[in-house]
Amino acid sequence: MDTSGSQLVRELLESSYLIPSYSNHLIKKVNLQIKKEKKDLDEIITNEDYDSPSLSATILYHHFSIRRSKRCLCVYHNERLKTIKRLRWTHGSTLPSEISENCLQEERNFFQEYSLLLMKYMSQIRLDLYQNMNPPCSKNIYIHVLVVNDIGEILTNFETQTIRLLKGSKHYVRYNDVKKFLKNGDVIQITNPKENLQTMTPTKNQINK
Repeated sequence: MDTSGSQLVRELLESSYLIPSYSNHLIKKVNLQIKKEKKDLDEIITNEDYDSPSLSATILYHHFSIRRSKRCLCVYHNERLKTIKRLRWTHGSTLPSEISENCLQEERNFFQEYSLLLMKYMSQIRLDLYQNMNPPCSKNIYIHVLVVNDIGEILTNFETQTIRLLKGSKHYVRYNDVKKFLKNGDVIQITNPKENLQTMTPTKNQINK
């Protein structure tokens, strides 16, 4: 079985470059192999006796060889396009020259069209998707809580803001602001902030350890 397809994928995945130069020579070899397999398969189907067990095995061999080569071509091109799309998020609307020179013109066109689609979408929803790309640290994560016991007024991590934690009240606060109250059970985290307070009876299992 020809190994050009697997060599093509391996060359891409093992490259030290983010996007290596387009492997025209291997692409050509894989396409030629597909044409050869297809020709051999057509000749077998046209000239041979279908009742022969060995013929069935030969037909399957050529058929799966063609499918394997096509999958390798799809994987190669799909991985390159996935990398190009990731570059739009990490490098902005301009491809670095050292990457651009390894891309086909069609790939550079794809990058520009993908970039335009993103800009159009962000304009429609009026949201810059490039802001806050990194997940927030734990101290900035907000949660809904129910106050089980009166705590009173506390100072938040902003140091200029306070919260009054009164029994039965619900709040949308930063996790770190109420972390110690969650641990001792004076406050419990709730998953549905619209839930009726009268139906909420705190239990030990609800207390966030």
